Parts: sequence; structure tokens; C-alpha cells
Amino acid sequence: MKRRLAVALLATTALTAPTEAKAGPVVPFLSGFISALSPVYLGGAGLAGFGAGVAAGSATAGFLGTLGGKLLLGVGLSYLSQALMPKPRIPEPSERMANFAQPVSYAEWVLGRTRKGGPLGFTGFQNSTDVVTGTTGRKRHYSPIVAAHPCHQIVTHFLDEREVEIDANGLVTTAPMAGYYRIRPFLGQPGQTADAELVNAFAEVTAAFDFAALTGAHIWAKRPPQEKFSDIYPTGRQGAWTPVLDGHNGIYDPRTGSTGFTRNAALLMAFWITTILGQEVDWAEVAIEADVCDEVVTNGDGGTQPRWRIDGTISDDQEFEDQRAQMAAACDAWMYEREDGKVGFRVGRYVEPTITLTEADFLSVEISEGSSGRNAPTEVAARYVEPGNNWRESPSGAFVIDAGSRQVREEPSLYLVASHNQASRLNKRIARTKRAPYQVRGTLGLIGYKLRGHRFVRVQVLGLDLVCEVGEFWRNGGGLSFDLSANSVSASDFDFVAATEEPTRPVFEKVVSDDSVEAPTGLTGEAQDGGSILWIWDQQEASLTQQLRFRKSGTSDWQILSVPASQSTLTTSGLVDGESYEGQLRNRTSALRPSDWHPVAPITVAVVANSTPPAVHGAFSAALDGSDVDLTFTAPNDPNYYATRIYRTTGSTNFGDATLVRTEYGIPSNADSWTDTAPGSGTHRYWVEPINQSGVAGPKTGPQTVTIP
Repeated sequence: MKRRLAVALLATTALTAPTEAKAGPVVPFLSGFISALSPVYLGGAGLAGFGAGVAAGSATAGFLGTLGGKLLLGVGLSYLSQALMPKPRIPEPSERMANFAQPVSYAEWVLGRTRKGGPLGFTGFQNSTDVVTGTTGRKRHYSPIVAAHPCHQIVTHFLDEREVEIDANGLVTTAPMAGYYRIRPFLGQPGQTADAELVNAFAEVTAAFDFAALTGAHIWAKRPPQEKFSDIYPTGRQGAWTPVLDGHNGIYDPRTGSTGFTRNAALLMAFWITTILGQEVDWAEVAIEADVCDEVVTNGDGGTQPRWRIDGTISDDQEFEDQRAQMAAACDAWMYEREDGKVGFRVGRYVEPTITLTEADFLSVEISEGSSGRNAPTEVAARYVEPGNNWRESPSGAFVIDAGSRQVREEPSLYLVASHNQASRLNKRIARTKRAPYQVRGTLGLIGYKLRGHRFVRVQVLGLDLVCEVGEFWRNGGGLSFDLSANSVSASDFDFVAATEEPTRPVFEKVVSDDSVEAPTGLTGEAQDGGSILWIWDQQEASLTQQLRFRKSGTSDWQILSVPASQSTLTTSGLVDGESYEGQLRNRTSALRPSDWHPVAPITVAVVANSTPPAVHGAFSAALDGSDVDLTFTAPNDPNYYATRIYRTTGSTNFGDATLVRTEYGIPSNADSWTDTAPGSGTHRYWVEPINQSGVAGPKTGPQTVTIP
């Protein structure tokens, strides 16, 4: 039976770690209360107190007694491979890459190394002051729980599908989320205290809210500027925290007598049997199997690795049989009931048989030649968890056992395997088991008691001499006979030469999505009468809108204007005549994702309130008066006239060499004059130029020449 627990929004010291499953009364797993802290949690339901419990698994005389009512004494991979296709319904690892809010969740056990999310133990929105940075702002606070037990360490942080780094204070330092998240992991270790940030932000959260014996993180996500929202929150909400973590740190190792973190498949199998299933094992036997798991094998990349590891998640919403099938399949384990009632198991390897069964030992026997029919697989390609694919389920390379027949592909789900080499070795075992040369079914007499605990047996019947792997072996009622199902095997079925037998690992290139917004082009500006600027740019893609920003040259504050859709011009008015203004443009998507401002160096436009130049002067003359030069002129008869600019050269006849020596203000049609005092000896030439109030010049008059001895 499956064991369930309620876990949601629990944070008090009343919480306890999962206990061993035992026959008898229900034992509490998590209990306690939490006040309503967030009106938006669960659609406004708020947080509510509740109690929870665990229904313990039934410990019968035979731990595998649930399999069709049979007391099984051995279960091999031949059985497990059947169980894996197409059942059970096992959640894919990608389904765990989320933080979800629900009133009741199942306990999840993290064994070895994996990546996952988990339910929210708390969520709330508050205008709070960060206890580290001292900054105040509105933040979403949330606390995902990724394991219902203490864990060893967080290896890598992910927010949604983006790997991020944090500093010593938990502040995310990876762009574009840098400064908008703070992650404070907790590992469920003794002495774990309530998070200071939550206590500071919410009056209802007290020191009792310590999330004791749970693993997760307290996170705040800060509200970003509107133009950055879709970059920082691509899913439209705060990022799901789905870290890579090293799981349970309380795994017992009989070889050292200590507990800690491990990925060793035998030690994790023993943990599952004793702690979750509530049964006993022979620890001396476990030590032998653990050594086998630690044996070094060569992989297809030319490196080495331990033979058998378990990496992944099991949940209390899974039946015990589903959990066992996944764990046993991950390391090619064979399980049996020992004479002393303890659970025994052997991890995958070939052992020469020491028991021989002859026709005299069988009450009845049937031998059939292998599974070479239309449904027998010709290739096996497991779905396993690939670290190089962000720890998501991925197809392995295929082990092909019959390339000449119609392709029948089998894809078992091995979600507790995080190694392509390990998945490939299991592919071979499954393929060879499904296409075994011979299958043996029969009923044995009392010699069946001798067969207990033996994975391999020699069968000599009907002129055949076979080495067989025990698939199913159970005692019939009364214990006077035993039914046996076995497949013929050879030592080569368990051998694996990675250089020739491990197929090419699928390549999981990280797709670099260019979701940047292209900057607009062609921005220009034209001064308009009345103190305005007409800004013009190239027509942009219809899905984009634009924003224009401008400022007076020499100042730092920009004014930003949004441009109506499909428009490629915009006029800014009320500007100061004669001042220069800088301008830049950017595109925005419908989700308000912006491009960079363009051009990088802003364009500059001088404001001209009046662009109409005045007419030419009516008269202009120059006369020597001692060492001075008297200039007289008549202002144009033009309402646009405002002043006269007077230019002078000494020696040169080229106006390009002239210097502005005077601006004389006047009124239209008025006679005016100016004396150039003591310009010095030499030949001087003078020009006059009328301008309007915006400095726009009319036609020049001159030159008038005067020579001073």
C-alpha cells in the first residue's frame, strides 16, 4: 500500500522527520499550524492550520506478498522490465521543475543527486526591508520545500530554466535577475532557525517557524521596472526554484558505521527497505553489494565512474511496488526474502551458479525458445535523467540486439539513473532478457528451499544445459512446492565494453535563443517653428512600438514619450529657442520588453522658433574716423528682423576668414550704426548680416573696405 503524508505551509518546530514505516498505528509525519499570512495564497484562501499523518505500510510475513497474492522469493530484471513498460505511471523529472501551491502534498525523498522543485511551504507579498542590504521595497516572499528530510547540499541554483549564482548573502548575481532575487537555502539540519527575513517582514511569522527537518529555501523576488519585467520574470511570475541538490544525508553505510550522503545504489536500496518500507536487511550483505556498486567501470567518454548509482526522487504518492521497480531497475537489482525474514538483494553482476536443477527436481517443467516474435524488442533506448540536459528526462542511445528485423523499439523509464553509461548497461540487460534464448517455467519440490537467495541456477533438462537467471520464484500454499520462472543467460549478458557497446550519447546543445529586441534605426530630428522638434525614424516591424527620450544638452534628466503604434514620427514642443536637445529611440514588444536606446551617441538638434530669415539690409557703408572705423547701415524692412551681425577681416578678402565683432540689436527699417574702435593699422573689410530672433541669418552685405595707415 502507498504511504501518504500531508505537507503544505508547515513551518513550526512541531514538524518531525519521516519515521520508519511499521505495521500498526498511523504515525504522525507532519503536524502543526500556521496563521493566515497571505490573502493571495491558493487563490485567496489564505494559510490554514491542519494536522497530517502517514499511513504505514503493511509488514506481512513476506515483504513482496502484494504481487498477485504470491509470496515471491526472488524478483529479477525480467520481472522489472515488464513492470517498467508501459506501467507504472512515474512522474517525469520535468514535472518536478516547479514550485506549486496546494493544501496537501506528498513527501518526496531525494536520493543521490538530482534537480527538482517542490511545493510552497509559505508565500506572501509585503513591503519589507531587506535585513542584509537595508533596501525597502515590495517583494514576493516564498519558501519552496524540495525534500521532506535533511539534505547534504545545494549544488546549483536554478530559477526556472536559468542557472544562477548567489553571493554570500544569497543575492542573485547573474544577469538579468541580479539584485531582484535573494535565495536563502535551508537543509533541515539540527538547530535550523526561522528565517530572519520572514520574521522581519511578517508579524505573524515567529521564531517557531523554523521548517525543522525540511530542505528548501526562503526567497524573495523584487518587483522590477516594467521594461525589465519579461526578462526577469519570463513566465509572468516569480521564478520557480529548482536546484540541483545532493539529497538525503542520513544514509547508513555498514562499512564505516556512519551515516551521511551517498549515491551508492546498494546503500540507498537498504535505506529504502529499512526506513521507507519498514523492513530489515542483513547489513553485512549490504556491505558486499555496496562494494560492488563502488567498483569502477569505464564509460563511453573514456572516463571512469562507479558501477551503480541511484539519483532521483521517490514520492509517497507512489505505490511501494513502483518505488521498488524504479530503484531495482536503476541498478539491475534482484530481491528476495531471506530465511530469517529480512529482505535481501543483489545488485547487477554475474555470479557463477552453485545449484544445478535436473529433471528429478521438477514436478513439471516447460521450456520455450526465446522471445523472437513480432513484439520482442530489437533495440532498447531508456529514458534517463541527463545532467547535460539540465537534469531532464532524455533518451539514451539505443542498444541494438537485432538490426536485421523490423524495428521494435522499447523505451523503459529509468528516472533514478543519471548516467548515460549506466542507462546503456541497463539497455543491454533489458534487451538480452527480453530476447533470452530460452525461458524456463516449472514447479519444484522441496529443493526449492535450497534455491532461496540464489539469483543464478543451472538447469539440465530435456537435453539442455542452461544457466538461468531467476525471474520469479514463489512458494505455493503449504510450502511443499515452488513455482519458478527463469530466463537463460550468459556471463556476456552482464559484461559491458563501453568502447564498443555504449552507443553515442545524444548531444544536447544548449539552444541560445536570441530573444533580444532589435534597436530602431534612422533617427533624425528637425527643428520646427514655434520651438519644437520633429523626430523621424525608419518604419519598424509592426509588432513593435517605440519610445523616444530627449533632454536639454548638458543635463541628465530624460523625458520619455511613448509613440502610438505604426507611427514613425513624433513632435516635441515647448522647447527653449536656441537650446540644443539630445534624443534617442528604442523599440518595445507587446510584453514591454525593450531594445537598447539608439543611437548609442544621442543625436543633437538645435531648437529654432522662427526659421524664416530676414531680408537684406537697405544700406551699408564704412568710413575712417581717425584710428576708428564708423559703420552705418539700414535695417531690413522685415518683421522678422531682430539684429545685425558685423564681421571683420584684416588683410583677407575671404569671408571665411572673418570674425564676428559685434551683434547690434535693432528694429526693422531703422538706421543704425556702430564704431569699431582702433582696429589697428592695415586694410579692414566689413560685412553685415541680418538675423531673426532665433538666430536664422538673411543675406550678407559687403564687404566695405577701410585702410588705416
